[in-house]
Amino acid sequence: MDPRAYDVAFPLLGFNPSGGVRMIIHVANTLAARGVSVVVSVPARAATAPIPLRDDVAVVSRPSARGVRDRAAFVSNLPQARAYVATGYQTPLLIQAGLRGQRAPIVYLIQNDEPTSHVSFGAQPAWAKPLLRAWARLGYRVPATRIAVSRFVAERVGTVRIHRVIPPGIETPFVDRAARGDDETRARRRARDARPVVGILAHPGRIKGMDIALHAFAQVPAGSPIRYVAFDGDNPAPIPASVEPFSRVTGEQGITHDIASFLSYVDVLVFPSWVEGFGLPPLEAMACGAAVIVTDSGGVREYARDGENSLVVAPGDAAAIARAIERLALGTDAAALRQRLARAGRATALAYPVERFANACADEIERVLTPRNRR
Repeated sequence: MDPRAYDVAFPLLGFNPSGGVRMIIHVANTLAARGVSVVVSVPARAATAPIPLRDDVAVVSRPSARGVRDRAAFVSNLPQARAYVATGYQTPLLIQAGLRGQRAPIVYLIQNDEPTSHVSFGAQPAWAKPLLRAWARLGYRVPATRIAVSRFVAERVGTVRIHRVIPPGIETPFVDRAARGDDETRARRRARDARPVVGILAHPGRIKGMDIALHAFAQVPAGSPIRYVAFDGDNPAPIPASVEPFSRVTGEQGITHDIASFLSYVDVLVFPSWVEGFGLPPLEAMACGAAVIVTDSGGVREYARDGENSLVVAPGDAAAIARAIERLALGTDAAALRQRLARAGRATALAYPVERFANACADEIERVLTPRNRR
């Protein structure tokens, strides 16, 4: 093998601002901080990391392409490494093809029930979905050390295939807010406008259930003193006139257009997803002191406790979401209930720092780097 090879390669289909990609970057950074040589491979069209990579993490961009040509470029431009981390349902088989018979261990970080989350709810043409689901399931048979981000994911993949369950965690800005119990942004907002604010993430993917939340908003009694605000980040879904884009709030007494500021602004976050491998946004909202309404979408069961630190409803049930909104925004004890859930939510969030996740994943990756095959 090329003597210039890295210890660990993360071949990605591209960077994006998702929580899953951020978790991958934290693992890569943690390995590099331990002295492991790390390379991340991405297509040139999606080579900008959403959060900083350490200077000693190499980034190799391959030619940009789409579809089959992109997958061919993935295989032909696979970096030389002593171990590989697969991070999406297409990548285990692509890595295996790129190795061309060479022996190198693979660690597969599985962050969702991928045949469902990435295919059934994906935007691919209907004719392609059976093939892609079969591809995803074949990827589970590639020899690998498999890490699941939740017990839900482990059960969907098959617990006998999973070596370890390691839940993700919240990043430092959220940990700091939870530790401080910071409620200054919310207090300033209430001093100007006492109406409760119910928030949602304006996500275009069908799996995130934004349409269900909008149906729920419409079922809350007309004329209710509630402001609905949507976080319109990168590539947001269209926002109806009845919902205020958070970007309009930006600049209001120093409020910035970022997710932490949004979650510190709203009183209630509605997270109506159909399927989540873990579900970071509700945990981040808890850290920021928002009361959370979350659907029982799988991975959130790691931390969401109905009536204790959140209100949990069935996926797709707009009427149940509407009732939960009324409890948290209109009921006679709404403020007290919000405070109780927020207090418990902050304590929950503090139990999930991202460093614990990154270190545990790095431990598993280093285990496959035996003295014989580590540089």
